[in-house]
Amino acid sequence: MENNLKKETKFFFVCKCLLIAAVVVLYAMQAAVLIPVGGILYNWPVPDFNFKLIIALLVIACLLGLAALIFGIVGTAKREEEPKTGLTVIIKAVMVPFFCINIYLWCVLVSGMLNPFLLLAIPAVICIGCCLTYVYMIMTSLPDIIYMISFTIRRKKKPNIFMILGIIFEFFFVLDLLGSIFIYKAFKEMK
Repeated sequence: MENNLKKETKFFFVCKCLLIAAVVVLYAMQAAVLIPVGGILYNWPVPDFNFKLIIALLVIACLLGLAALIFGIVGTAKREEEPKTGLTVIIKAVMVPFFCINIYLWCVLVSGMLNPFLLLAIPAVICIGCCLTYVYMIMTSLPDIIYMISFTIRRKKKPNIFMILGIIFEFFFVLDLLGSIFIYKAFKEMK
């Protein structure tokens, strides 16, 4: 039985490792954008934008997030008992500087479009920025949300207020960190 449990716990471990790798790739993508932006703003001698590198890192981060979601779903389907919700709280806390820098970079991009010929593109850029940021946020939340809903249904337990608030907060920017803390607390109480 112990051997079986060790085998099953690998799904959520791999899920969280993939999420950590996605966060590292997202920070690398941000550095690939931030270094040339800093060069433009402060007249540093830096290389030009490497759009292929930025797009490749974005695709890799999304694929890692999708793979993490798949491993999370497989771990949930195998009725794994420990979803590692505490690690999600750490991942979300590590992503806070990323989101702050991300907002700054999108604002710089929009402010660079404040001329009569590019004004029509500003809503599209804001929409793209919001959608990408939301995808980054949701990819760290979904494995735990799916697990908590499945855990509650499987165990025939009544969801507590922390679980309900945690799941709701996971879908809102800024509140997602609080939501992951609530889910962690709910899992510890329900376990």
